[in-house]
Amino acid sequence: MKENRYYQRYNIVDEKGDAVQAEIKVDGKPVCLVDFSLGGLCFLSDKLYSVGDVVNIFVNLEIQGKIDLIGKVVRVTQVGKSWSVAVDLSHSYKLLLLRKS
Repeated sequence: MKENRYYQRYNIVDEKGDAVQAEIKVDGKPVCLVDFSLGGLCFLSDKLYSVGDVVNIFVNLEIQGKIDLIGKVVRVTQVGKSWSVAVDLSHSYKLLLLRKS
């Protein structure tokens, strides 16, 4: 399968390489972050989203800060009883508020 990503994907880790506990909410509901990049992110959710949906994303990285984002759903795939949702931030990205803890 050909890789079509423009941006490298990242997992969230601290300086020691340990996973950082990040609180991620989409439209006010907690989700499980799979990965993210400058151009987008992927999360698992119990809610079914449709391609084209505009979503509000809240990210709390504890001491690293908090960010509110807006993105557009570009892909939805069922994974067991959950949904894998890919969100594009590159075109509809809007930084609403950057808060430091």
